[in-house]
Amino acid sequence: MRVGVEEHTRRRTLAADISRSTVLVAALSVLTASVVFYAVWSARVVASRTEELGRQVAALAGGLRAGGPLEGSGDADIRARLLRVQAGLIGARLLVVDEGGRVLFSTFDPGSGPASLDLATFSQPDERGIRVAVRDLGGGERLLLVAAPIQEGSYLVGAQTLREVQRARSALVAVLVACMLVALLVAYVAGGRSARRLADPLAHLRQGAESIAAGDWGAQVPVEGDEEIAALARSFNEMSRRVAAVYAAQKSFVSDVSHEIRTPVASIAGYAQAIADGTASDRETAVRFATVIRDEARRLADITATLLALSDLDAGRVTLERAPVDTNALAEALRARFLAAAERLEVGPLDPQGARPVADHERLLQVATALVENALKYSGPNGRVRVAAEADDDGWSLVVDDDGPGVPEDARERIFERFVRLDEARSSGGGSGLGLSIAKQLVGLMGGTIGVADGLLGGARFIVRLPRA
Repeated sequence: MRVGVEEHTRRRTLAADISRSTVLVAALSVLTASVVFYAVWSARVVASRTEELGRQVAALAGGLRAGGPLEGSGDADIRARLLRVQAGLIGARLLVVDEGGRVLFSTFDPGSGPASLDLATFSQPDERGIRVAVRDLGGGERLLLVAAPIQEGSYLVGAQTLREVQRARSALVAVLVACMLVALLVAYVAGGRSARRLADPLAHLRQGAESIAAGDWGAQVPVEGDEEIAALARSFNEMSRRVAAVYAAQKSFVSDVSHEIRTPVASIAGYAQAIADGTASDRETAVRFATVIRDEARRLADITATLLALSDLDAGRVTLERAPVDTNALAEALRARFLAAAERLEVGPLDPQGARPVADHERLLQVATALVENALKYSGPNGRVRVAAEADDDGWSLVVDDDGPGVPEDARERIFERFVRLDEARSSGGGSGLGLSIAKQLVGLMGGTIGVADGLLGGARFIVRLPRA
């Protein structure tokens, strides 16, 4: 129960972390986009308002230039009234100032407008002579000023508050905040779903790993989630199946090795006890008992040598001397090792076209011995085994054919795995299931490859390919 609670807590923590991260990233993204949009929009709105007011003021200034001064005539009074009307139409206040900034005329209410303007604080004139300034009136209110030249030494200035712009900005901020909240809500929901899609399969993988650690070899997990997570689950399941297979093979191997060791030890002990008890009273019986003891001792030595070879390979203690191999000596050594099976074993010339492999002589002999022993075991007491060699421009191959049951296509890779013995006819001869695995490792150390195919004698054909001299 406690394990389940802890697992649930870990899953919730991972999901919460992913959700928080998603919301944080979304918040930063939306906030950045909102700030940029707000700044760009505000600048464009103010620029548009400035451009519009500048165009209107410039047009009015042109009319004033054509009509003469606003003071000193009846027409000037008419133009002043018209200017007040124009100010109302464009929604701005108008002022006429001299070059020093002194106000000569104003549409402001009496006492409310400025007495002078500092033209030095305005921007430099553009190609139309228009100059711009913005004044802070306090309380967050700002005043836009646009000056257009009337004639030498005088300017028409349009003054317009940016109160509407400020209202639009406030409304925009409210909209952006609302959009941000909606985006964060969507991000939270989407992040939570994504987190669960990631966290749940990972929790199943963790449970599967804990099951294997607890001894449940072969534990499987659901294949779910996105493609990457699903691929990870499939890989985990395949690994788990392989672990279970290796564990089962190891158990079988321990049982087989125990049996293989127990049998010769029992024979040696039994026959030795018989000799000690005087059961072998004549020389012929004593020789027969001694021969059995010798053969069983050799068998025990072979088993021990196999285990030591496996240990050396695992520890990286195998040394190689790669050089052109004397194939005639290799063939003679094979024949000598299998004199008892000479009628069943045919060892042909191993130097086709004078080709020789580059390998370690002793290790190659060890590989060839393992392949011949395997072939003799599975070809039966009256079977045939043929050892030959092939060569081409790229390499040299040792070929071992037998007339046994062969190796099914779906087992031709697995047969070289450690502890593996096939379940069908080729497993009837017993053995530890290590010989072919050791042979493959040795061939790999010598820079070669080993494989199995259908043989010319109707059984299996094992092919060892090595570089040629």
